[in-house]
Amino acid sequence: MSRFNYVIVGAGAAGCVLANRLTADPAITVLLVEAGADHAPGREHSSIRDPYPVSLAHPGLSWPQLTAEVGAELETDEPRLSRHYLQGLGVGGGSNIQGMVALRGLPQDYDEWRDLGATGWGWDEVLPYFRRVESDLDFDGPLHGRAGLIPIRRIHPADWAPFAKAFANCALARDYPLLQDLNADFRQGIGPMPMANLPDRRVSASMAYLNEAVRVRQNLTILANTHVDRIEMQGRRAVAVTARISGRPESLAGDEIVLSAGAIHSPAILMRSGIGPGQHLQQLGIEVVCDLSGVGQHLMNHVGMSIATYLPRHAVQPRTQRGLGQSYLQFSSGVEGAGIDVRLAAINRTAWHSLGRRIAALLIEVHKTHSRGEVRLRAADATIAPEVRFNLLADERDLARLVAVLQLCLEILSDERMNQLTDEFFLPNAALVQSMWRRNLWNRIRAYGIELAFRARPIRRRLLAQSKLDPRALLLDAEALRTLAMRRASPPHHVSSTCRMGRGSDRGAVVDPACRVLGIENLRVVDASIMPTLVRANTHIPVLMIAEKMADQISHGV
Repeated sequence: MSRFNYVIVGAGAAGCVLANRLTADPAITVLLVEAGADHAPGREHSSIRDPYPVSLAHPGLSWPQLTAEVGAELETDEPRLSRHYLQGLGVGGGSNIQGMVALRGLPQDYDEWRDLGATGWGWDEVLPYFRRVESDLDFDGPLHGRAGLIPIRRIHPADWAPFAKAFANCALARDYPLLQDLNADFRQGIGPMPMANLPDRRVSASMAYLNEAVRVRQNLTILANTHVDRIEMQGRRAVAVTARISGRPESLAGDEIVLSAGAIHSPAILMRSGIGPGQHLQQLGIEVVCDLSGVGQHLMNHVGMSIATYLPRHAVQPRTQRGLGQSYLQFSSGVEGAGIDVRLAAINRTAWHSLGRRIAALLIEVHKTHSRGEVRLRAADATIAPEVRFNLLADERDLARLVAVLQLCLEILSDERMNQLTDEFFLPNAALVQSMWRRNLWNRIRAYGIELAFRARPIRRRLLAQSKLDPRALLLDAEALRTLAMRRASPPHHVSSTCRMGRGSDRGAVVDPACRVLGIENLRVVDASIMPTLVRANTHIPVLMIAEKMADQISHGV
């Protein structure tokens, strides 16, 4: 292949934005390299297009061998847990499979970035790029965009499904105000969950930024099914990437290399290229090009868990509402004055099939976490997935937050307003849920059979006996509440901060405020890994913002 101005590694959310914006200048040539398959506009699988996240279980849309240790070293006999960890694969990346929640985070999150050394990334500086991302279908004004490529919409409170509406009424009765716009009103309160889709279809980063008009540009080349092993260096200057195409190694040269492979794979590529913690690389026989101790460190994620309930027929979500988002409560746990640091989402429909329509859930998510994990290489071989350790709840403050939000959740579930719409509270069987997530005839039959059995209360209670919860009893047992939090905590898919941005004097920083890798020429990282700290939001919209901002800076020679 010829030499390109930019070789972008990874066609997830950030890579799609960069490829679109940079090739708007016909003088700039871009090669977009993606390990997974391409999903061209209009030819996506129906599960990708669905506004409900059916595609989570679609084969080929996530990394098949990626696992993560999700437990923490707590005072418990439970071993550390390691299991498959979902991360998007293919053009569009995680935006092909995630739930499409469209939160930005709070202004304080970005001011904190600025104060930690990410000059130019405070709230006032990033807001124009959030506006550039979105076409808000509900709100206008200085905090919103109307000309972006990602639609943002909400289900109005009057149209919330019964379970979501009852949850909101319980929150309002506890003096939480109704917030119409969670991307502009940053108080404690309950409001409609903003979604980055349309009522009848998903809008992935690929659909939005790599549409047919963009793909016909002569200066854009998309190379799918191509695994990048490492960056080729001349001294401390990046000149190309070594990739495997149909099993054969190829050198793909660029004036500048941009890693947008995500917070797990971007640090892994850096380390395989000799950029990372020197001692770790030497142990694997990798020649150290640049000893950057922060690569792969400072891994951050939120902490989540869920409680499910069986719904009577009159409480199910209308079939006309095909999406996920309903009512959403943001509030402070009160632990060490952290501000708004936890969220509860009422999900009135938990799966695509008939059983999912009869099961609702409260999704718990703890933000502003203090626990830190790491990404390390298991081997220098690029075909071996990196080691991922989240160390969930390793910091006692995170456990205290989870217990606090779990307590509020149980109080709401004990409320008479909820009891009129629910019957049996239980902990979801993750293995069963995952096995039935893929949309096919067999799962449709299985779901109908279980749903049919659930209609009979005695049978339902027997089937749920091992996972059933008594909210009122748990509220009276502090130790049982703590144990439940420890054993059911899980990591969402909000991975960040493994190549964090900071000052050159910050020994843990990996990139400068222009996302250039410290100590290396012609190499940047642009994805969630550069976040100095994890924002109080799902990472999709913040990553789009990061890529929009960096595309603008790169285009202006920064």
